Amino acid sequence: MKRLINFVLCLFVGVMAWAQLPELTVEQHLEDYDYAVKYIEDNYSGFSFWVNDSTRSDYEETKSRLRDEVGRGERPCWDAVAAYTGWFSDFHMTLYVTIDNLTPYSYFHRESINYAEQMEVYNPQPVACKVTDKTFLIRYPSCDVYPDQEWIKNSIKQFKKSHCKNLILDVRGNGGGNDNMYYPYLHLLYDHRGGFFKTIEIRNTPQNMEYLKQQGWHQRILQMATEYPELEYLSYPKSEIFLKKKDKSVKKAALIIDNSVASSAENLVRDISRCSNRTAIYGRDNTSGCNDFGNLSDVQLPNCRLWLNVPISRTVGLPENSIDKNGIAPDVRIPLPLPARLTNNIDEWVIWVAGQLEN
Repeated sequence: MKRLINFVLCLFVGVMAWAQLPELTVEQHLEDYDYAVKYIEDNYSGFSFWVNDSTRSDYEETKSRLRDEVGRGERPCWDAVAAYTGWFSDFHMTLYVTIDNLTPYSYFHRESINYAEQMEVYNPQPVACKVTDKTFLIRYPSCDVYPDQEWIKNSIKQFKKSHCKNLILDVRGNGGGNDNMYYPYLHLLYDHRGGFFKTIEIRNTPQNMEYLKQQGWHQRILQMATEYPELEYLSYPKSEIFLKKKDKSVKKAALIIDNSVASSAENLVRDISRCSNRTAIYGRDNTSGCNDFGNLSDVQLPNCRLWLNVPISRTVGLPENSIDKNGIAPDVRIPLPLPARLTNNIDEWVIWVAGQLEN
């Protein structure tokens, strides 16, 4: 999913960020709060998921209470907007305190595993190397700017030159980025039609379609919005047409995951698991569960000029296909303690998984 931040939970902001926030009148604070609420109600892909018959009264009470606090001058608009977006329990919907350093400001909170506190070093780095004469490791820690497409394609070339028949794709620490980045690995491990070709729906609103147009999205989705204005959601025409025939260079494959795997990286795990019989998921913990709503639009509040990210797409088949509550579970639980170090090294988990593939 596009333009994702790293998996950071921010309940408060620092003094440096506060110092940059503008002075506004109460009326301007109210205008910004109302603007954010209306934009989210009109365009957020998860709105009807979270606001339903059982939750509507709590939602309306929360929205009104926050507005009253802003109106009485007890709460600045950015804090009220952060509390309002936090009600939805959606990690992707985030207000940024400063435009320059994009400090996230959110009341969203979910228990997660802090590997840095439990290991000597937790800093996964890109790796493409042999583990044994039979098994090759590609560590892919981000779907964002780096590793870039050149590095990804080169890692696959190195694997093929190694003459290894087993592949470990290690995505521990991968917090997401852009789905398009991981497609070369999807090509490599693809076996069959996996049912992922209609994975998302876009909320059909004029503002969302204008945003997609500006971002250069697939023209078919914009055409569908014109042809079917009555539909609240449009299936994004993501198909398996782009996939090549089965690449037989991989005999057996493993995906290694952890609780830091989120968003686009969870799409990677889900897509590959659906279309690759050769690939099993290994790990100790489930992925983070940050995938149901995504493809973020940017909206700037009119007075404080802070940016709000609002997801405009949702996974098809919610709530049955939801992973936000529990994440994606591994097929095989690794029965080892956490490795001491995870950087650009071949750690104990990789060695153990290689042994599983070779047995």
